[in-house]
Amino acid sequence: MEYRVSGKTGDKISLLGFGAMRLKSSGGRVDMDLATDLLRYAIDNGVNYIDTAYLYGNGSGSNERAIGMILESLGYRDKVFISTKMNRLAIHSREDMDVMFSNQLENLCTDRIDYYFIHNVICYDDVVSLIDMGLFDFINEKKSSGQIVNMGFSYHGSLDDFRKILDLYDWDVTLLQYNYFDDSMQAGIEGIRLAYSRGMAVVIMEPLKGGLLAGNMPLEVQDLIDASSSTRSNVDLAFSWIFDTPEVTCVLSGMNSMDMLEENIDIVNRHVDSSLSDDEVALIGEVKDVLHRLNKINCTGCNYCMPCPRDINIPSIFKLYNDKFLFPQDKVAGVNNNSLLYVGNILGVTGSPHDASLCVDCGLCVSKCPQQLDIPGLIRLVDKDFHGKLFRPFIPVIKRVMKFVL
Repeated sequence: MEYRVSGKTGDKISLLGFGAMRLKSSGGRVDMDLATDLLRYAIDNGVNYIDTAYLYGNGSGSNERAIGMILESLGYRDKVFISTKMNRLAIHSREDMDVMFSNQLENLCTDRIDYYFIHNVICYDDVVSLIDMGLFDFINEKKSSGQIVNMGFSYHGSLDDFRKILDLYDWDVTLLQYNYFDDSMQAGIEGIRLAYSRGMAVVIMEPLKGGLLAGNMPLEVQDLIDASSSTRSNVDLAFSWIFDTPEVTCVLSGMNSMDMLEENIDIVNRHVDSSLSDDEVALIGEVKDVLHRLNKINCTGCNYCMPCPRDINIPSIFKLYNDKFLFPQDKVAGVNNNSLLYVGNILGVTGSPHDASLCVDCGLCVSKCPQQLDIPGLIRLVDKDFHGKLFRPFIPVIKRVMKFVL
């Protein structure tokens, strides 16, 4: 395992971190047997940074509790750095900060949080509003008691606001979205280098763009890869591109299967002697250009926008829409598979119904989206494309018939 040093504390952090946002669950409960096997294997193989948040899971600390119980049962608490986050949208006073933090310590079965973040900061004012509620007093108190070791913020805003936030406090760490598809989005490489220059640890999220950069690629992209001299997998290309950034301290991966975990550990273990070649860097540039052209909605499938009050499964319909353009060759009797799947979803045949036409533009999803997407506008785009002028008038009739039949 490759380790990198946090400038302010000297902590040696594994270059690959375990992201616990996407732990597998059933009926709203984390699959504890699988999660235990994954954490044991990860830690036994050198991963020492575990990332979670109060919002992950059912939105009230379920993934934190799973992580805490597993680390306690394995006796592995002191082998790792625990990272979790303050849900700023639920904070309305200094007392709220204390109550949430106390709950998180209990959830995680620990007396300290090694890396504590303000969650999903989108702009300068998000932090200023917390300061007005007593954020700095909270941080100073918890740091003095040793309950918070490192303080930072996860960020999804502009570079200009990132600079301003850095000047508000002597932060220890930041968590940024970064991958070869999004290299110039949000704070980007300039933000990474700025934080690093101040001695901050820089942790990376969404290295695979919600899976877009892993697994099957559009034919046009795969043709580029097949014609290249690279023998790396798509996942290896994406991770190695970030690993080759020396200012990055740790890269989080939501590893929720043993195959995924073993593959990622193998990639990071080989990285020390296997940086990208110039040809591979050029290949990634070509792949990025094609993906930018084909991918229509910049959604990572993080599910922060869920649940929708109208029961629209926003990430799912966005994925169906993107896949229609990424994989246009997938057709049945001349009709795109994703159009057929969408119809199935509307009728509740292929899963829970999530008809885009149900949107009432309440805006709740917009307030929670890390990518700052105009979700209602995009839902209308999907609705128009998938329903079409001919299909739309028949939807209410079909729904009534299917409800009667089922």
